[in-house]
Amino acid sequence: MIKGVSVSGGLVIGHAHVIGRGDSYSAPRRKINEGEINSELAKFDAAVKLAEKELGELEKDVAKKVGKREAAIFTAQALVLSDPMFYKEVASQILTGRLNAEAALSDSISKFSHMLSSIEDIYLKERASDLRDVGKRVLGIIMKRQPIGALELEEGAVVVADELSPSTTIHMELQKVAGFVTERGSRNSHMAILARSLGIPAVVDVADATLKIRNGDQIVIDGITGAVFVNPKKNVVDEYKKLKKTLGAARRALVALAELPCLTKDGVKISLGANIGKRADAEAACLFNADGIGLYRTEFSYMIRDTLPTEEDQYQIYRKVVERLLPKEVVIRVLDLGSDKALAYFPVLKEENPSLGLRGIRFLMKYRDIFRTELNAILRVNALYPVSLLFPMISEVGEIVQAKAMLGEARTALKKKGLVFDKALKIGAMIEVPSAVLQIGRIAREVDFLSIGTNDLIQYTMAADRLSQDVENYYEELHPAILKMIQTVVDAGIAENKEVSICGEMAGDEKLTKLLLGLGLKKFSVPPGELLEVKKAIMAVSLEGSRAFAARVLKPVLRASAGRPREDGLASLLLFLGTAFPPCQAPYLWT
Repeated sequence: MIKGVSVSGGLVIGHAHVIGRGDSYSAPRRKINEGEINSELAKFDAAVKLAEKELGELEKDVAKKVGKREAAIFTAQALVLSDPMFYKEVASQILTGRLNAEAALSDSISKFSHMLSSIEDIYLKERASDLRDVGKRVLGIIMKRQPIGALELEEGAVVVADELSPSTTIHMELQKVAGFVTERGSRNSHMAILARSLGIPAVVDVADATLKIRNGDQIVIDGITGAVFVNPKKNVVDEYKKLKKTLGAARRALVALAELPCLTKDGVKISLGANIGKRADAEAACLFNADGIGLYRTEFSYMIRDTLPTEEDQYQIYRKVVERLLPKEVVIRVLDLGSDKALAYFPVLKEENPSLGLRGIRFLMKYRDIFRTELNAILRVNALYPVSLLFPMISEVGEIVQAKAMLGEARTALKKKGLVFDKALKIGAMIEVPSAVLQIGRIAREVDFLSIGTNDLIQYTMAADRLSQDVENYYEELHPAILKMIQTVVDAGIAENKEVSICGEMAGDEKLTKLLLGLGLKKFSVPPGELLEVKKAIMAVSLEGSRAFAARVLKPVLRASAGRPREDGLASLLLFLGTAFPPCQAPYLWT
């Protein structure tokens, strides 16, 4: 048995079809003279146009054969080609680097792919796969390679690869594919999205899968625990056959949830939005029918550039995202830099402890020209469409007052230029610092809504760096202090009649949905790939039952559990989540 990460649930028993490594083309490299520049640019332009045409045709074909939502994957890929930064980078390599088009494209893809892969956010990181896939398509056109053809698969094939791009995946005889096993990928990859849409079990992050698995090996994929069995014993196969029969009907029903309203069993509407980082991500949010965008992280548009984006750059990007989601809500969080998120072209003083340094709103208030530029871009979008504005890393009331003053100055300046905008712009504060929780009543009175960022809230409350393996046991999302902080923020929102949402990793964990509902949260924002699982969890419980459950969890009576003192209610929660049972049994407790 080898272990990976499940990205599409379900169980499958089949035989391996191993695709060899080498997912990208090697590009010839040569220096060009001045007289060749125009011809190389023309070569690149022509390849991009043909690639856009191919993606358009592929989108229509997939829409017809699979569905419109799945076809939107290729709409997202086409947006990569239309990104001016993509074109600008390749053109710069040709014009100033004097590289041939093939090498310029290859270097640009490598640069942006590396940049995306280094971002902490798993969903943004996975977009590197899209970039490589699009780059491979354009490069193949320039080099006059044969287009990707359909793999010849046997019925019930388990496809094993180092990485599967959407283009490779969609050209397979998907009706013959029983499952996917890859060495790279994540829950938010398009392969994973497609696999979930089609009900095909998939496990990624399986180390050396293409080396450990051979063509024809019998494979059992446990898409619940992420286990992959290679040539298992008969009793293992028999057990999974029984389990597959039990779970099959439930898995088929999950895809249909996208079109259903997000209601608890007792009919309470719960808002379920998506977290995104760029235009292409908006397509994935639409794919799963998100109620809107609960968190639009704007730092991505800064991180992919060599210089700060202009007001016009940002305006165009934000406007297109908002237009794609109309008439649904879009909450734009202003630039949140600092700690692990830095700009290579905008170095700031090196800090001994960057997590406690110039982060979020602190950075913006120090570099006000950057803040002002982004506020102008968002206000210009607000002149056309209603949007909401979210300030990050608020630690005290004074920061909100200062930020609102900056917004007022920007609004006044734009008015003088003749801009008429929607005065109903909603202002929100990210609650991810303990000091903000302790002042939550005053902060709530200064804003229109609150958004709980659990990742940093846990980090700062537990004094545990979320990126450090040495203290990962202290980064405990179910610690009573964390749960009580969430409850405190929700209670303040109710008292001040202000909406409260949750957008950290806890929001996307369907095993915690019942608890979060019980704590009073009625608005969630999660990565697009987690929307359906969370919706299923919401629809499976009643609000009344969730409240009773949360009350038990918060019960302040200490008991000893497994040799460690725990609050009685928390021990009940851990039992509910299955932590007192072997890992392979835990997922079934949820159902």
